Amino acid sequence: MTNPLIQAYRKPALYVSLPSGGNYYKEKPKLSVDGELAIYSMTARDELISKTPDALFNGEATFSLIKSCAPDIADAHDMPVNDLMVVLIAIRMASHGDNISVDIKCPKCSHLNQLGVSTAALLSTVKENKSSDHVTLDNDFKVHCKPYSLADRTLLQIQRIKQAKLIEALGDQDLTDEERQIRFGETFIEIADITVTLIANAITQVSPPEGEKVTDYDMILEWLKNITKDDYDQIKNCVEDLSENNIDTKFDATCQACEHTWKTSIDLDIANFFVG
Repeated sequence: MTNPLIQAYRKPALYVSLPSGGNYYKEKPKLSVDGELAIYSMTARDELISKTPDALFNGEATFSLIKSCAPDIADAHDMPVNDLMVVLIAIRMASHGDNISVDIKCPKCSHLNQLGVSTAALLSTVKENKSSDHVTLDNDFKVHCKPYSLADRTLLQIQRIKQAKLIEALGDQDLTDEERQIRFGETFIEIADITVTLIANAITQVSPPEGEKVTDYDMILEWLKNITKDDYDQIKNCVEDLSENNIDTKFDATCQACEHTWKTSIDLDIANFFVG
């Protein structure tokens, strides 16, 4: 049963278009008649989560935030990664208004400027990603792809943290050269394995020039481990093109000290996006 108090209290603050167009979800999100997603402002609990960069970085807090502020997305784990930053910008706008403060150093006089960037202006640049969702290899294998999911992105981020700590541990003076070399090799094997796994996650089917199409994940992963680098790179490029959010982060800046003007861009980093 839906709590009538919550239903009466929380209303959508704004609606936003998604780069994915609502595609690539296992369960397509509920969109408005204009094809836009409803965004709600953050609760007090959401605010506490969003002020902790490590919590957003590890993934679970991001899933929780999306579940609360974009409830028409059935499963945030399944969300195409190109929708992520658009939804987070919209959540910030719904909760804190149309301004993001950024520190930008002037390239002429080195003055550190605190400038405001319009979240509405950022969202107005968003267009549906029209990249092709398939690639045909030179041997006529047709590979159908989708963007990375938010779960894939989280897995990659956690893996990078583990690898950074492992590489840092290689500086341990107690390790012999042989032990250091073994650990170094293991690290890069792990990097290669997780990278191939993420690409396999983003392949929906492979159609050979003759025979039936293959959708079985394990078969696709095994095949992916046996193809040439050129073919692998073509598939990876297709997945990465589909994963682009198409947000134009460039804006014109003016130095508060020397009045020098230049074009710069805002770094939309999820780990500190809501801090400050």
